[in-house]
Amino acid sequence: MERASLYVRLRTDLVNGTFAADSLLVEGRLATLYGVSRTPVREALARLEQEGLIVRAVRGFQVNSGTPQDVIEIYEVRSVLEQTAAAAAAVGRTELQLAELTQLHREAEAAGDPAIARARNSAWHELLWGASQNTTLEAILRGLVARLRIFDRESDHRDDLAEALAEHSIVLAAIRDRDAEAAGAAMAAHLDRTKRERLESFARRRVGGA
Repeated sequence: MERASLYVRLRTDLVNGTFAADSLLVEGRLATLYGVSRTPVREALARLEQEGLIVRAVRGFQVNSGTPQDVIEIYEVRSVLEQTAAAAAAVGRTELQLAELTQLHREAEAAGDPAIARARNSAWHELLWGASQNTTLEAILRGLVARLRIFDRESDHRDDLAEALAEHSIVLAAIRDRDAEAAGAAMAAHLDRTKRERLESFARRRVGGA
């Protein structure tokens, strides 16, 4: 396996929850798990630490679980950036990108499995970033959302899939109409609502555990 491929695979496994929050990530064990030498593992771990996805432990690394405050802060930054991305996508998207956004949205709506629908929704957001035609913005959002998915995976949130799909429909319509202002506003409303949902989830957990 090439070094770049190992990094991508390890990063994907981290974001998808393959490793528990209390797992100890050790070079030797990971080298055995992925069938590579320690050198590419060491390089991949260094990159993941720089991205904030893992933190140093006594004898290796651990998943950076984050805190409720971390989640809220990321949402605040993400909201600003993704509003910009949605507005830019409305202006700069190609017809092919519009068709792909529309197809992903239809697949999410038609999915019988909520996990598949959420995966399509995530892919939809990533495609929207690409449609902004701003590679720096896209890279920053990818990093933020990767951290958010790791920080957020232990949380028990209300099922908001129907709301998310409805909100995506509004963003998509604005992008189709090349209405940058409406696209940005719709994305802001979508992310503000999901941030509030996470605040409520954290509050329920704290009150319930008291």
